[in-house]
Amino acid sequence: MKTCPVCAQGKLERRTQLQTFRYKGKTLRYEQPGAWCNTCGEGILENVDMNTTERLLSDFRASLDGYLTSAEVRRIRKKLGLTQKRAEEVLGSDQNTFSQYESGGARPSRALNTLLRLLDHHPELLQEIPRGKAA
Repeated sequence: MKTCPVCAQGKLERRTQLQTFRYKGKTLRYEQPGAWCNTCGEGILENVDMNTTERLLSDFRASLDGYLTSAEVRRIRKKLGLTQKRAEEVLGSDQNTFSQYESGGARPSRALNTLLRLLDHHPELLQEIPRGKAA
């Protein structure tokens, strides 16, 4: 075991630890993997640890900000029968943005968020969007 770089007393142990995330007056409790000090309780998080909870935290913020969550974006795209690439072409997004929206790495613009909500309730309106690469 490695010595804790924060307190220099304890040893780092790989485990999950219950964390609290507060945003806009709301609280989310979640399990965060990492290397945690058995003395001071500080954690050292590697990229893989942060990636594990990134979508969870992103979706929590999105829902409180009035945006679609990553799962909702994926569900609506599939409901419309679009691949990620086709959704980008039809809805005017850049390459690989739907992948980012669906992984929680990025958030659709307010306009795209509104369009996806509208298409979720009225999928027949997809026919009204000109086919081909959007300008």
